[in-house]
Amino acid sequence: MKKTPMNPAKNRKSGLRKTRSWVKTAWQRIQPDPSTRKGAGWAVLGMVAVTAVTVGLFIRPGFIPLLDIPAGIFIALLFTSLVLLGVILLLRFLFLLPRFIGWIGLFAFGTFLFILDQFPFSFTMSLTICIALSVPAAVWGGTVAAVATGKWKQGKTIRSIITLILLFATSGYFIIIAVVFFSRGSDAHLASAPEPVPTVEPLDAPNPAEPGPHTVLTLTYGSGTDRRRPEFGQKAELKTESVDAKAFIKNNKGWKMKLRQWYWGFDFTQFPVNGRVWFPQGEGPFPLVLCVHGNHKMEEHSDPGYGYLGELLASRGFIFVSVDENFFNGSWISGLSDENDGRAWMLLQHLKVWHSWNRSPSSLFFTKVDTSAVGLIGHSRGGEAAAIAGAFNRLSRYPEDATIVFDFGFNIEAIIAIAPCDGQYQPAEKPTPLENVHYLVLQGAHDADVSVFAGSRQYGRVRFTDDVFRFKTSLYSYRSNHGQFNTVWGNRDIGLPIGWLLNVKPLLEGEEQRTIGKIYISAFLEAALRGRREYVRLFRDHRCIASWLPDDIYVTQFQDSHFRTIADFDEDVDVTTATLKPAFVRTRQLAVWREEDVDFRGRGSRRNNAVFIGWREADSAHAEQPAPAYRIEMPGHTLRGLELTPGARLSFSIANTDEKPPPEEENGEEEGNAKEEKGAEEAEHDQKEDHLPELDVELADAFGNTARIRLGEVRALPPLLKSRFTKLWNEDDVYGKDWEITFQTVEIPLDYFLSITPLLDVRRLQSIRFLPDRAHAGVIVLDDVGFAIEPRR
Repeated sequence: MKKTPMNPAKNRKSGLRKTRSWVKTAWQRIQPDPSTRKGAGWAVLGMVAVTAVTVGLFIRPGFIPLLDIPAGIFIALLFTSLVLLGVILLLRFLFLLPRFIGWIGLFAFGTFLFILDQFPFSFTMSLTICIALSVPAAVWGGTVAAVATGKWKQGKTIRSIITLILLFATSGYFIIIAVVFFSRGSDAHLASAPEPVPTVEPLDAPNPAEPGPHTVLTLTYGSGTDRRRPEFGQKAELKTESVDAKAFIKNNKGWKMKLRQWYWGFDFTQFPVNGRVWFPQGEGPFPLVLCVHGNHKMEEHSDPGYGYLGELLASRGFIFVSVDENFFNGSWISGLSDENDGRAWMLLQHLKVWHSWNRSPSSLFFTKVDTSAVGLIGHSRGGEAAAIAGAFNRLSRYPEDATIVFDFGFNIEAIIAIAPCDGQYQPAEKPTPLENVHYLVLQGAHDADVSVFAGSRQYGRVRFTDDVFRFKTSLYSYRSNHGQFNTVWGNRDIGLPIGWLLNVKPLLEGEEQRTIGKIYISAFLEAALRGRREYVRLFRDHRCIASWLPDDIYVTQFQDSHFRTIADFDEDVDVTTATLKPAFVRTRQLAVWREEDVDFRGRGSRRNNAVFIGWREADSAHAEQPAPAYRIEMPGHTLRGLELTPGARLSFSIANTDEKPPPEEENGEEEGNAKEEKGAEEAEHDQKEDHLPELDVELADAFGNTARIRLGEVRALPPLLKSRFTKLWNEDDVYGKDWEITFQTVEIPLDYFLSITPLLDVRRLQSIRFLPDRAHAGVIVLDDVGFAIEPRR
């Protein structure tokens, strides 16, 4: 009998029909009934309502206290309802409403997604969170409805089982989310401190964080008409005139600005000059220090948060003013934009008032202010504003509108920036310059607001051009965050409720972090405004005050006006040249050698070039090869005029990276595979051992004498300081890499080299050599190589 040939197309159609039939039958067995689907929709809508109410708890519309929270909740619910109505009308018009989850479920999902997208996450992250919450909420609501109506028992056994499984699974899922959401987070990512090097002699000076001998008095000054803040209104002890700031607040118009005006009771033409003052009892004159907060909710006033600094500094003989600029801050209504020059300008208006009080015989502060010793402190946007004020202080006209005349010229000698931003305002579209001023910047590695060391840009731009001794310095504290330098802001660098997603477990306690601030700010002002040079040493090497500091990892930079640059890698694009001519660079057996701009966690430029140096681990096959080296050669009389003495220091900044040097090229596929396997094993071994790169530093003179020092014997290279800002599974799209290049300044006294090789002639040095240890591969970053000349006293 002849067989009928098979028809492949017919067989495929038959298979598809069977598959569709099977899927349809399976779906009919488990599909939710209408009441279940409605329950799912109501559950998601309930989640939207809970989210809106939670957001509303933290809105402060500005009514009387009794009505403020209910009004905030009402505003949030009203706004959410309007968005929901808009989505319904849109989908109704377009006939796009899917029938499965129902009107309420789909509209709630869209509204919930819109709410999440208002927070500082990427759209992808917001969508992921939305799905991760809305879909389980819909399943939970549907199963609860099915159980509540008893319909889960009416269908097939498999449907009943699936309903119960889904109910318990989603209930457990939300319990876990709640536990994680309200937990403190995890500190499993924290790096370990490097092995201690030989102890450093403690600083021979009193702890600057201890109160001084002066009795502290307080008062407030302001316009006298401030209806929101009586301490600057009717209760203000000293009255000031308001100022017209509209020229410095650009691109801020419309109904939202009208609401802000309603809230405060004044517009941009009537900004008040308000301040809280802590001052020492006595005749004076006392140095004057102004401190300004950054951007925060304008309804939650930031200026009281520096009272701990006011009490300390006033007791030590400083007049301390916490400046009120809350009317520049953000709000549920709307924040200001392009306003950081305005914040700076307002600081200078306060200085005008203080100078007039110091000259007026009728003033409480007549002749009590040392106007030759003025310091500015700024936090966050205020940190950038303090630097801008330092630049404006030297200008005769406003860069953005030269018809506006500046007449400041105050003796601003010191500027302190706490976790500052940088570049939100640029005078004449150029980075803010600072010249001939002492500068200190503090930054925390767990700052979830200004999450990169933006202040390092301004640190790099500070220049010293006269013969007066000044210095600039930075402190990077591993477990510090943004807000705890201000007692009002606290440990949540993003406002609630979204701030509950932040990882706060790694953080220092608030008092510990403020102890760091008190030590460094007080010591800096003592050195900068009172000339107490004994405190300069703690900025050169924090280890001399280890007993004063909380247990943490600290990375510091320091440079003074007596520093002389040999190579800062910014001079040109030729990697073989140095900054000080005719010095030049030579290398040997390096696997990595490049000069490039250092970035922030892969998110933006520091505008600072440095050299990357990498080397491979030594093995038996290459044991006879010369050791790798990076050398800065200084022929002839390159160093003539530097006046190097044994008291001078070789100075450079160095940082660790997670970069691995590329594998050496091999001939043949077999050898290449072997090298790959070996490299993988070595990488795994290094990861387990967590080896820090090590190198020697060597000086050579014109007569062939050399002296070599192991870096780890004088200053351990800091480990990679990894941060984990949130409790989310992935925060890269918000914060970038989990670490950033952090430079440590190393200063090695020349007499240390002389103790090894007494014949070394420090006046005829001709080579600075960095010699990596090949016991382990590594890549390091090097910057600002030079000599710190011993200052004349």
